[in-house]
Amino acid sequence: MRTGIMIAPNGARLLHSDHEKLPLKQEQIVKTAISCEKAGAQAIHLHVRDDNFNHVLDLKRYKDTIKSIKKDCTKDFIVQATTEAVSKYKPDEMISLIKQLKPEATSVAIKEILPSNDNINELKDAKAFYSFSRSENIGVQHILYSSDDLKKFHKLLEQEIITGEKHSILFVLGRYSKSQIGETKDLIPYLKTLKELNLEDKVNWMLCAFGEHEIPSLVSSSVLGGHCRIGFENSRVLPSGIKANNNESQVDYLKQILDLLNIKKVNTSEIREILGIFK
Repeated sequence: MRTGIMIAPNGARLLHSDHEKLPLKQEQIVKTAISCEKAGAQAIHLHVRDDNFNHVLDLKRYKDTIKSIKKDCTKDFIVQATTEAVSKYKPDEMISLIKQLKPEATSVAIKEILPSNDNINELKDAKAFYSFSRSENIGVQHILYSSDDLKKFHKLLEQEIITGEKHSILFVLGRYSKSQIGETKDLIPYLKTLKELNLEDKVNWMLCAFGEHEIPSLVSSSVLGGHCRIGFENSRVLPSGIKANNNESQVDYLKQILDLLNIKKVNTSEIREILGIFK
């Protein structure tokens, strides 16, 4: 049994008031990528901030940060550039960033790139974006916040807005719950819907979970055939409720549990496919 591990070290909204070791500056993000790879992470879900620590989809900041990470991490470490909108960016701005940046991997929330229901222009632009990403071998991970999002993803496959035989998806636990705390049982509706839609052989799924149940949820996902996105973006506490020291300690904690269960890391080609990179 094997699983992939990606670090999500900072997110779009958190500040040092949330955790003093949250990496917000470029040099902090790069240092975190290095230490988390050493701890067992195989990829980083990357957000960049402006000088006031606001989330930005800024081409130059992305290029500079990715270049530094690639310089100091191993050649196999994958950088996934987020397109998160945070109620600030529109779909065309998200798409424009990726077309200019051409990262090896990106994450795109279905509900953000297609905020309306069956808007013809949105669907046309999304189809062109997904086609461009596939032709440029940019790994797209589709972020899904609910089983309804998974159903919408399936509909996009049927409409051939999203094409290809295999796809990368991320299930999110707890983001839109009242407490913003995910629980392991919240994974069940996703897996049930995945089976009902006959998508089990068509996707590689990864999980992230908000709050102190993050690590137990990720261990469960590994046992059930999924993969792990861990880090301060989603949780800054251990299962006991004690504050984690830093991002790499989260990765190390998870890795120790997986080792006890004899769950190994996937290899380089597998983590690329898990994140939607198929060449």
